[in-house]
Amino acid sequence: MSRITKTLKLPMPADAVNQQRAKQFFGAYDCEMMVGPSDTPFYLGTPTPRICRFCGKSEPEVSFRKDAHVMPDFMGNRNILSHFECDTCNALFAKYEDSFANYLGLARTFNQIKGKNRKVPKFKDNKTGLEVSMEAEGLHIKTIQGQDPLVIDEATNSAQLITTRPSYVPIHLVKLLLKMALCLLDESEVNDYRWAREFITSEVHDEAAQGMGILSVMLHSVSGPPVFPAPFAQLYTRNASAPAEIPEKMFVLYYANYYFQLALPFSRVDKVRFLGITPPLQSIDLPVFPLLIGETWLAEYGPATFRRVDFTSNQKRKGEEHRFSLAFDKMIEVPIKPEPPNDASQSANDVKPA
Repeated sequence: MSRITKTLKLPMPADAVNQQRAKQFFGAYDCEMMVGPSDTPFYLGTPTPRICRFCGKSEPEVSFRKDAHVMPDFMGNRNILSHFECDTCNALFAKYEDSFANYLGLARTFNQIKGKNRKVPKFKDNKTGLEVSMEAEGLHIKTIQGQDPLVIDEATNSAQLITTRPSYVPIHLVKLLLKMALCLLDESEVNDYRWAREFITSEVHDEAAQGMGILSVMLHSVSGPPVFPAPFAQLYTRNASAPAEIPEKMFVLYYANYYFQLALPFSRVDKVRFLGITPPLQSIDLPVFPLLIGETWLAEYGPATFRRVDFTSNQKRKGEEHRFSLAFDKMIEVPIKPEPPNDASQSANDVKPA
C-alpha cells in the first residue's frame, strides 16, 4: 500500500480555538494515508492471497465475491474498494452501515447525496407523517396538518424540523469508523491492532467498551449544502516530536457536512509506550482535528459546531428526537392544486337532474 507524501492544503478558520487545535494536531501527527473520490475502481490491498484483514480467515474458509467498499456506498463512495474484506465481514459491516445511516436520518435527504440505488434517499417519519424527498424541482417536505413537525420563524428566515431518527445501535457507528480506519493501515501494521479487529468483528469487547474515552467520536458539523459530496478519509500517525500520552494513530472521515474523528485504540505500540511512562499514565489525550473550511463558507451559511459524542452503548436507540435547522431567503405561498376527479366522479358530475 502506497503512503501519502504530499501535503493536503485546505482553508482554515482563523479563530483562536481552531488555530490552537491545528497547531496541536498537526504538530503531533503526520498524514500516513489518504483515499478519496475516484472515477474508476481503485482497490486497497492485493488480489492474492485473499486473506481477510478483519477476521483473519482466507479462501476457501470464507469467500470474497462481493465488492467491499472502504467507505460505505450510501455515503456516495462508488469506487474505493478493497481486496481484503471477506463476504462474512462484509455482511456484518452492512449492519453497522444501517445504524450509521439511521443515525444521520433526515440529514441524508437534505445532503442530497445519492445512496446505494443511485438516488437521494427519501425520509419518512410514520409517527408524525413527515415526508422529505428529492424531486425534479427540488426538495419536497410534506406534513400532516396538526402534527406541526416544521416550525417556521419568518422573522429570522429560518425553520426547524423536529422528527425522530430511525432506530440505531450507537456502538455500530464506532465500529464502522474503526473498520474504515483499519482499511488504511499498512499491511505491516495490521497485527498491531488485534483488539480493534476483535472489537469490530464480534461482541466480545462490547461491555468493556462502554463509556471508554478513547472511543469518543469527535464530530464537526458544518451548515449549508454538502461540503464533501463524496467521502474521503485520512489516517494520521504520531510523529517523533509528539507528546507521549496521545494515541499512535488518528482517523478522520470527511462526509457531506461532517468531520468524524476517531482514535485507533489499543495498538501494540501504544501499550508498550504507555506502560513505560513514569508515573503510570492516568488518561490518554485526544488532540482535536481542526475544522478545515473557508471563512467565506461560514460567513454565508453560519458557524460550524463541534462536540465529543459517546457512541459506545450497545443498546438499540428508538424514537430519538432529531432536530434539523433550515434557512431560507423568502416564503412564497403556493395554492394547492385539487386532486383531479376519477372517472366515476366525473361521470356523476355530467349527469343532469331530471
